[in-house]
Parts: sequence; C-alpha cells; structure tokens
Amino acid sequence: MFEFECWHDNNGEQWAKQNYIAETPGKAKRQHYEYLQDGLWEEDFFTVIKGMKCRKTGIARVESLFSDTEQFDRNKEYRNIPFAYQGMRISVCGKMGTIVGSNSSCNLDVVYDGNWHTNNCHPWYETVYYDRDGSVIADYRKGVTVSE
Repeated sequence: MFEFECWHDNNGEQWAKQNYIAETPGKAKRQHYEYLQDGLWEEDFFTVIKGMKCRKTGIARVESLFSDTEQFDRNKEYRNIPFAYQGMRISVCGKMGTIVGSNSSCNLDVVYDGNWHTNNCHPWYETVYYDRDGSVIADYRKGVTVSE
C-alpha cells in the first residue's frame, strides 16, 4: 500500500487536494473521484479524470489517516477516556488496531492491523487500551473497567 496525493489541475492551480492510501494510482484517483462527487463536482468519471493529477508520496503510514485533533479531544472528554491519543494501540473484541481519530457519533475511528480503512468503534465496548510499552492502561472487556 502506498500514499498518494490527488488534486484537480485548473490551468496550473491546484484545488481539492487530498491524500489517499491505495495500491495503485488508479485506485487513488477513483477515491478522489468519489470524494469530488460528494457535492463538489457531479460529472462522470471520464470527464473528471481528464484534469486530475496524482502522485505517489511514499509508503502508506497510519499517521496519514489521523483526523481532526480538536474533535478527537472533545470526544475523549465526552467519553471520559483522557488517556487516549491518535496512534494509540488498542484491542477491540480481540482485534488489534490503532486509533486514528474520532467521528460525529463520538466513537473512535480505528484501523485494524492488516487493513487501511477506518472502523467505527465504541470506546468502551470490549476495548483494551495499551501504552507505548504494551502495558494495559484501561480494560473495558465484559463491562469491567480497570484503569490507572
């Protein structure tokens, strides 16, 4: 997997620039097309792709998926998980992943190991939080809450 930067070129002016994680430039362009269709530009794929530019920026990194820090901080406070941070390792229902942000439902956005898409996860449902050394900080499995 690689990270790509896509934008639309309008006579040398770049607009709607976004980063994507994909296997190929074509798949990154398809993601950018879908982003543009979300109310920005409603044209068919072949019309949109004519002015689209895409370049590989490197190997995919989970940090590329980090979301709005302010929203994440608000949701941490609301859900009473002040120890959480973007990039933190967690286990949800036994599946290991990394917190990349939060969403409008005040849940966590988590990327599970081996995947590159975010999953909506409740911060207390069968969740274990680990520090950088791999020690358990908080454990919400089976409704038992243990935290330092």
